[in-house]
Amino acid sequence: MSRLFLTTAIDYANAKPHLGHAYEKVLTDTLARFARRTGQEVRFLSGLDEHGQKVQQSAGKAGKSPQEFVDGICTQFSDLWKTLKVEPDDFLRTTQARHKKLVGEVLEKLHRQGDIVKGTFKGFYSVRAEQFLTEKERQSDGSWPEIFGEVVELTEENYFFKLSKHQEWLRELIQKQPSLIFPEFRAKELLGALEKPLPDLCISRPKSRLAWGIPLPFDENQVTYVWFDALLNYVTGAGSGEGKLSDWEPAVHVIGKDILVPAHGIYWPCMLKALGLPMFAKLLVHGFWTRRSEKLSKSTGNVVDPEELAAKYGADAFRYYVLREMALGHDADFDEEALAARRKGELAHELGNLLQRTGSMIGRYREGKIPGVSQPDPVSEAFRDTVLHALRKWDELMKSYQIHLALGELWKAVQAANQLIEARAPWKLAKDPDKAGELDATLGDAAAALELVLLEVACVIPQTAEAGLIQLGYPGRPGPRQRSWPSWPTEQAGRSLGAITPLFPLLDEDKAARG
Repeated sequence: MSRLFLTTAIDYANAKPHLGHAYEKVLTDTLARFARRTGQEVRFLSGLDEHGQKVQQSAGKAGKSPQEFVDGICTQFSDLWKTLKVEPDDFLRTTQARHKKLVGEVLEKLHRQGDIVKGTFKGFYSVRAEQFLTEKERQSDGSWPEIFGEVVELTEENYFFKLSKHQEWLRELIQKQPSLIFPEFRAKELLGALEKPLPDLCISRPKSRLAWGIPLPFDENQVTYVWFDALLNYVTGAGSGEGKLSDWEPAVHVIGKDILVPAHGIYWPCMLKALGLPMFAKLLVHGFWTRRSEKLSKSTGNVVDPEELAAKYGADAFRYYVLREMALGHDADFDEEALAARRKGELAHELGNLLQRTGSMIGRYREGKIPGVSQPDPVSEAFRDTVLHALRKWDELMKSYQIHLALGELWKAVQAANQLIEARAPWKLAKDPDKAGELDATLGDAAAALELVLLEVACVIPQTAEAGLIQLGYPGRPGPRQRSWPSWPTEQAGRSLGAITPLFPLLDEDKAARG
């Protein structure tokens, strides 16, 4: 059995979770569930980045200690993940002892081997981004881009990681293996950033300016730069999650495009190289959510609250919408009307109605037991071919990270089943005893297609899929595929259905519209 180590970025603990956080975690959770379905052993790691100047400042404004502040933020994130059924195997907080220990060991090792040295920094510093800036970041009019917020001029002694010594190695690596980054056009972006000489990375801050951080083991007056601390969470959480360098395994990192350069695309591979650890397996880089083509921002009031959306439309409808709407690697525009339409159309009308119709007719015409099909007729054989082809395309597209297209292929099976029922009209077949075999084939095939679809789409809409399978009388919970996958279910015949209820009940506004 192959093993997949899958990670999200760890979110910065200075504000409540937003749509971008929710999308990334739902995406990674879906990839983890799909990998388990295909037979892989998975370790899914997520967490919170809890150190740094912004946290220290936010805590001060809130009248709390930094630890009290991040504890409260952690609860907000954890509660949302429970709501959305995001279920990592490990949730790491950078304030945990296991992580602090690992960071200290890494700092000692790199300092001892000469990869971390003391020096003096003189220049500009972005308080918001918590990074030092160079003249190349200035705009043509001499001002600093808004993303950097307040920029101050500093002169101070710090410690530096010798980033520059790995620049040529990294450039050659990305040129030879652009598939390390998905989508590959992001590799070109990274190579562009590597065209100019890399400055060494300042990896510490004086305690006099920043007290909220992991102290350097070789200088008690300095704490670790938040990015150097945060990136090491992937090592702390690897293997058994006990914070051992020896546990590191090449991970698939799911990140947003804003932290590709320089953090994950430059700092992280160079840190792994200096530590003598294997390179990560892949960076999956997703885009941004916008609203009315504008960046989501609290300052403009253009925000989307995933907690509210999940409460209104259901967690699974939210999960389905964000994965169906965004092509992984590209930006997408959030539209609540589109979310409502997908819930009402694809989920409620197509999938939910298919189960309700099929289940109700099996109850009415076959005493609630799924009928067997002795010999499929040409219509049945053509239908099965359509469904199995859709499953194979779903699998192919999921494995190439084209989840939005994969769902479209899977829904072709749902649509084909609805078309089968409309074309064969079981309510008419039931009136003719000579059509009993055709009726059995129609109901049995529809139930089989539902089972096949629900077992696969469980990685996207886990609560709904499990509820649907219970209604179909499926034994147990969705597990790994059988070796013969995809093949037509043969064990359904004679199985008793559970109680048939709507998978996606009408929303209050839909009830009101109906009068």
